[in-house]
Amino acid sequence: MNAGNKEPLNVLVVDDAAANRKLMSVMLQKMGYRVMLAEDGAQALAQCEKKLPDMVLMDVQMPVMNGIDSVREIRRRHQAWLPILFLSAQTATQEVVEGLRAGGDDYLFKPVQYEVLKAKMHNFDVRLEQNNRLLDYKERSEEEAATARTFIEQFTALGKINDPCVRFLLKPAEHFSGDLIAFARAPDGCLHALLADSAGHGLTAALAVIPITHPFYQMTAKGFDIVSILNELNARVRDYLPLPRFVAVAMLSINPGAEVIQVWNGGLPPVLVMDEDGRNVLHSFNSRQLPLGVLSKAEFDTSLEYYNLAGQHAQVLMCTDGATEIRIEDNQMLGQNGLLLRVGDAGQAGLFDRVSQTIESLLSGAQPSDDIALIVIDCPAADVSAPQVPFKQESGRTVAESMTSTWDFSLLLKAEQLKQLDVVPFLLGIVRQIEGEQPDSKLFLVLSELFNNALDHGVLKLDSRIKNLPDGMELYFTQRAKQLAELEAGEIALGVERLKGESSGSLKISVRDSGNGFDFASVLSCDLASNQQHHGRGIGLLLGICDSLQYSGNGSEVVAYLNVART
Repeated sequence: MNAGNKEPLNVLVVDDAAANRKLMSVMLQKMGYRVMLAEDGAQALAQCEKKLPDMVLMDVQMPVMNGIDSVREIRRRHQAWLPILFLSAQTATQEVVEGLRAGGDDYLFKPVQYEVLKAKMHNFDVRLEQNNRLLDYKERSEEEAATARTFIEQFTALGKINDPCVRFLLKPAEHFSGDLIAFARAPDGCLHALLADSAGHGLTAALAVIPITHPFYQMTAKGFDIVSILNELNARVRDYLPLPRFVAVAMLSINPGAEVIQVWNGGLPPVLVMDEDGRNVLHSFNSRQLPLGVLSKAEFDTSLEYYNLAGQHAQVLMCTDGATEIRIEDNQMLGQNGLLLRVGDAGQAGLFDRVSQTIESLLSGAQPSDDIALIVIDCPAADVSAPQVPFKQESGRTVAESMTSTWDFSLLLKAEQLKQLDVVPFLLGIVRQIEGEQPDSKLFLVLSELFNNALDHGVLKLDSRIKNLPDGMELYFTQRAKQLAELEAGEIALGVERLKGESSGSLKISVRDSGNGFDFASVLSCDLASNQQHHGRGIGLLLGICDSLQYSGNGSEVVAYLNVART
C-alpha cells in the first residue's frame, strides 16, 4: 500500500450517487489514497483525458454512460495498464462476466465493506508495483537494446556498404541478426565478400559475429588475400567465442576484370555462379570446410575453389540457410533447389529482385524463423583485349637522375618466410609507417605484380599457360598452393628506396629471385596491349603504371620506378 515516502496513488471513483462517492472517498483517503470523482462514465472519460489515474473504482449502472461502456472506451483510448474495479449492487453472473470482458480487473459488491475494499486495494497496490517494475525493466531493456543495436551496426558497418556491383538483403528473426554481410575493395580493386551465419539468432548470435568484422575490413584494406584473412578470422572466433559456438562462413574474392572467382565455403549453402539472366547455374561452390572456430590453426583448411568466367557476364548468389529453410507446403523446407525453381518463375526482373520478392512472398509478412541474409554480385564480362591502363613504354631514361635518396630498406625472404608471410601487405605497412599515409593503389599493384611474378615463375617455376586450359585456373592455383607448401629452397630479395627531386618524387622498387629468369627482351618487343590470353599481361600492366621498368641479367632481376607525391 502507500507506505514510507511514496507518493500517494490517485484513485478515480465513478458513481452517480453522491452518498456513495462520499463514502468511497472517506474510506480511500483513510487508506492513504488521493481521490478523484466523476458522476458518470462520460465524466470518467473526461477525467482520464486530463490526468490518467493510477486506479479506477467504477459503478456499473449510471445515466449518460454506464460503467461497462465507459471501461471499454478507457481501454480503447489508453494502452497503459490501469487497474479497474467494478462496484455493483447486482451479483448476477452475466453482469460480472460482461464487466470482466469489457476490461474490468475485479468486482466489489455493494454495500462496500471497509476491510474487503482495503484488501482489494492492497492487491491492486501490489500488482501496480509489479507492473511499474516490469515497465521500468522494459524501458531499460529497450534502451540497452537500442545501444547494442547502434554498437553492432557501427561494428558491422552495414550502412557503409556501397558497391555498384553488389546488392544484399538482411532480415533478422528478432531485433538482432546473427547473419553478417560485409564487402570491401582491396587496394588493387579486388572485391572481397563475406557472408557469415552465427549459430542461433538474436543478440547472442549477433555478438558472435562481431570479432570477425574488423579484421575483414582492416586486412582487405591493407591488401591481404582471403587465405590470410580466413586464418585470422578463425583465430578470432576461437579466441573470443566460448565453446561450442562457431560461425559458418562463405568468403569470395573477385579480381577487377571479373575473370576469376575464388571461394571458401565453410558451412553455408552452396555459393552459386549464375548466368547473366540469373536463371541457369554455371558453377556451384559447395561447402567443403568446417565453420570458423571449430579447428585449431594447425588443422584449419584454407583451400580455395576457383571458377574462370572466361569473359562471360555472370552473377554470384550467396545466402544463409535462413533463406533455404523457409517452411512451405506440408511444413517442408524450401531448400536451395526449391528457391531456384520459384526464382526462375518470378517474372523478368533482375536476379536480386526475383530472389528477394520470392522470399518476401513465402514469408507472407511474417517474421522468418531464422535470420536471412542474401547477396547478389554482378560480374560484368571482362574485355581481355583492352589494356588495363594506357601503355607508355619508356626508353632508357634514368628516372633517378637529379634525385636524392631519403630512405630505403631491403628484405631477403627464403623458403620458410615465402610459405608463411603475406609479403605485399607487409611491405605496404612499412612504407605507410615511413611515409605516414595510406598505401597507394598503384604501389600495391606494382608490388603485387613484381613479387607474384618472382614467386610464381621464378621460385616455383609455374607455367602461366596452364590458365588457358578448360579447368586451368583451378589447376594453376592448386599446383601453386601445393608447390609453395612443399618449397624447401629459393629466395626473393626486395628493396624499396624513396627518391626526392626538386619537383617530384619516386619510389624505386627492386626485386630479384633465385629462378632461371626468362627472355625479357622478346617479351618487351611484343605488342603487349593486344594480348587476349589469360596470362602474360602483367608486364604490360607494369609498363602502363611505372615511369620505368628495367629487367637485367637473365630476367630474374627487375627495377621499377613509380612516381609518387613529393613530401
